[in-house]
Amino acid sequence: MAIFDNIVQQDNNFKGYTGNPPTTGAEYDALDCWTDASIKPTWADISSDMALAEVQQNRATEYPSLTDQADMAYWDRQNGTTTLDDAIAAVKAEFPKP
Repeated sequence: MAIFDNIVQQDNNFKGYTGNPPTTGAEYDALDCWTDASIKPTWADISSDMALAEVQQNRATEYPSLTDQADMAYWDRQNGTTTLDDAIAAVKAEFPKP
């Protein structure tokens, strides 16, 4: 779960851990990976950040490329269609924000 690593490594209080990243609050609480445990983020905060990061990652891979978006936008203007808007809406519907 590289997403956990990306989230916590942004915190200057994070000192690292060994083994697999936690998947539950109990596993997270058992980690000794904070320089000052009294100011570590809560599991709820970490989970929320991970959920949002996962949505962003999924959307980024599913959106049409910028070249395709430009082409869709051109043809939408020429034809009075909404192909680009429809493609983006479909991705947002498939991967809603938490």
